[in-house]
Amino acid sequence: MVRGVRNAFSGFYAHQGFFLAAGLSFYVLICLIPFLFLIISLLGFILSSEEATRQVINQLAPIMPVYQKEIGRILLRIVATRNVSGILGTVILILFSTQLFGASRLVLDRILGVKRGRGFFRGMLFDIFWIFMIGALFLAALAVTDLFTWAKVFILRPAQMPREWINYMSIGLGVALATWMFYLLYRHLPHRPIPRGAALAGALLASVLWEVAKQLFRLYIVTVGVYDQIYGPLGVLVAFVMFVYYSAIVFVLGAEYVGALERGRFARG
Repeated sequence: MVRGVRNAFSGFYAHQGFFLAAGLSFYVLICLIPFLFLIISLLGFILSSEEATRQVINQLAPIMPVYQKEIGRILLRIVATRNVSGILGTVILILFSTQLFGASRLVLDRILGVKRGRGFFRGMLFDIFWIFMIGALFLAALAVTDLFTWAKVFILRPAQMPREWINYMSIGLGVALATWMFYLLYRHLPHRPIPRGAALAGALLASVLWEVAKQLFRLYIVTVGVYDQIYGPLGVLVAFVMFVYYSAIVFVLGAEYVGALERGRFARG
């Protein structure tokens, strides 16, 4: 494991991981709003449009370790003023959202040494499939989160469970859901199948690093607050962009660990 982590950091610098993360975070930023609209549209088939919007925002805002209320209000304002609707609008949202998965696959292919792709149209169809897959996973995560909230209110607190234990359980649930997400991306998104063990190990590392990054980023903002001091009202936006970049670095590091484990397995074989 130690050798794998060391090789992952070596691969991160060899593949110019900071630049890969910067490019990936750019695609996250330009695809976030179209993807958000698309998820709300899919969820709108189950809930009302307003309720779907609030459910999605309430699920996304806690991912940001700081400025959660501000981010939630900004996203609600953006969604409230949207003008894209109908079949044509949905197709446009799908096409915009596929760019994020294409960029993520490009990063994974470069790290894992994949040379051949699926072709343009097959790749587009694969990305569209992943959009609906992520939408289904989002619904599942929403159900799990709501179930935990119900258990916390009606079971854990009446049982007088210490608040620290509940917080640890909440963090553990977040790590488990993040591991699930990273595992699916690492195993199935590249242009060739990745071994389950390597994908799971990389997902565990990425989810733990992501949770650590969230806690450190929150501590940094609370104690230093440099973004508010320098950028004023734009501090929330700058902090959000920086956190997206840090998250992309974690994604790339996890992928490098997957690649290091896979290369080590072939070397032993």
